[in-house]
Amino acid sequence: MFIMIDGIDGSGKSTVVQTWKDYLTAQGNTIFDLKDYQKEFNRYPDFNEADSCDFIFSHEPSSAGIGKVIREEFIKNNSDYPAYAIAEAYALDRLILYKKMIVPALAENEKTIISDRAVCTSICYQHILDPENLTFDVLAKIPGNAFALKYPPQHLVLMDISPDKAFARISGRLEKNDDAIFEKLDFLKKAAAIYRSEAYQNFFTKLGTQIHYLNAETEIDIMKQDSLKLFQHLIHK
Repeated sequence: MFIMIDGIDGSGKSTVVQTWKDYLTAQGNTIFDLKDYQKEFNRYPDFNEADSCDFIFSHEPSSAGIGKVIREEFIKNNSDYPAYAIAEAYALDRLILYKKMIVPALAENEKTIISDRAVCTSICYQHILDPENLTFDVLAKIPGNAFALKYPPQHLVLMDISPDKAFARISGRLEKNDDAIFEKLDFLKKAAAIYRSEAYQNFFTKLGTQIHYLNAETEIDIMKQDSLKLFQHLIHK
């Protein structure tokens, strides 16, 4: 199974992903965590390094290679890179990740992949950077994105939260400050509207993806419980 989780910055994705990891580990499953791997080895892994694991947790952009450049340079506040260049960088990072890890894992047909952000994010976020030129269709044709969309997720979980509440969470962060262009309130409002739009939903449902909205407005403990119920439902179908 292939599951993506997405939503605006500050929506609680990291909390949900950690809740899922803790649950799986407690159930005796083995996990390959791409983020931990890349922070330790500073490179993209080969699939055989995760072959013995039951679940693969991916994230985008990566924490090594092109993904690291994206995080440290392309999307920092006060950067002035063209929107199309940013979109291409994300797509290239994605292409490498899919060829080395995602596609081999899907081909084996015995693993579940959970991706924290993915092509679903690019279709929303990069569109906002240049809505006139970076339409959904244009973004879908960039090689890395086009390759990824050949392998759509069965399920896309979208964190549903008001931009104002998400922005308040971002502003209150002490341990995690990405200083990213995507963390401005105006951007969050635009992204939240796209994630809820019929056009965005249709883009993925036409690929066979089921979309699930998870209420992220609630207290953290309730959100964790709700996310776990949804996750259990998806992986035990």
